Amino acid sequence: MGDGPLRVAVMGMSVGPTCGARDHALLLAEGLSREEVSCSLHWFERREESVRGGGAEIRAWVRALTGEFARERPDAILLHYSVFAYSFRGLPLFVAPTLATLRRSGIPVVTVLHEFVYPWWHGGLRGKVWALTQRALLIDVMRSSSAVLLTTDFRARWLASRRWLPRRPAAFAPVFSNLPSPLVGPPAQRAQPVLGLFGYSYQGAALSLVLDALALLAKRGVAPRLVLLGAPGRASAVARTWLREARAREIGHLLELSDTLPAQALSNALAACDLLLFADAAGPSSRKGTLAASLASGRPVLAIDGPRRWLELVWAEAASVVEPKAPALADAIQELLGDGAARKALGARGRAFAEERMGVARTVEAVRGLLDGVVGIGAPGRFVPELAQAAP
Repeated sequence: MGDGPLRVAVMGMSVGPTCGARDHALLLAEGLSREEVSCSLHWFERREESVRGGGAEIRAWVRALTGEFARERPDAILLHYSVFAYSFRGLPLFVAPTLATLRRSGIPVVTVLHEFVYPWWHGGLRGKVWALTQRALLIDVMRSSSAVLLTTDFRARWLASRRWLPRRPAAFAPVFSNLPSPLVGPPAQRAQPVLGLFGYSYQGAALSLVLDALALLAKRGVAPRLVLLGAPGRASAVARTWLREARAREIGHLLELSDTLPAQALSNALAACDLLLFADAAGPSSRKGTLAASLASGRPVLAIDGPRRWLELVWAEAASVVEPKAPALADAIQELLGDGAARKALGARGRAFAEERMGVARTVEAVRGLLDGVVGIGAPGRFVPELAQAAP
């Protein structure tokens, strides 16, 4: 390449208008542009619901990509990979044609692995089929990639330990918040405090645990309002499940569901809460944009513990982490709601951690290091991304 900016084609796929991976890609591209990396966006939003229609629209997209890459001649491709976006009913049917197009281009590919394999222990027989087929396609993903970026350190170790996978240079950077800074300050003291929960629809959201804790608080005479924030919104099936289970515990009047909100309105809604919950049974993980946004809001975050907890966050005390039991969660909520100074200090630590350890700049640095390595422009010794492993 010449002496001008590094040219990178950013690409990925979504299955609807709300897509965290696409938001992540756009903000990352903006950050890279400040580091002399010129990014062009090649993002596809799927619309067809049938396997035949989906296959046809994917084939049309990859044909168009071939022409776009030939015209632009980028130095590298930055592929954002969330396996379910390239799947039909969980089966990764559209991964192979996408990767074949990338290989034919001859352009080095750095892949951001957002979600790449389904766990073996979830979803019964259907989940095992997903886990098997997605692992099979991961071989092709790794073979087609020159380097990869992981959003959790344990996934980097998992990749390195799988002898059946091709080895590639790998780096780790936590997911950053996709939301702008809030335009509102901390809430004033009020008779009925507000708990916020951003990210209530994904697998692992501990619905029963949260509602059982809220029911315990109501019996103690402490009755905070619980607001479910963000997608998929109050008209969704998962929202109806939350409401049904709350009514079964006779606390339906304490539950509020927001509509899907624009980014700034969602950021303001998070900042307007007295306390934010992070309710994933896996624990507070560096791969969750909902956690990053909650911390970045400056409001105190209370998370339930789990096997995939991010130790860097725990050691920094950026969030309060409690055992996954309803009495423990209820006790922690009651204690924090009763101590304004503790909430303020916890919120400040969380915001500082989000800015310093989960900001866009950390991901930009990791991706820039990988890009320099694959296109051969880095100075000797510069390519040292975190958790890197040598390619064979």
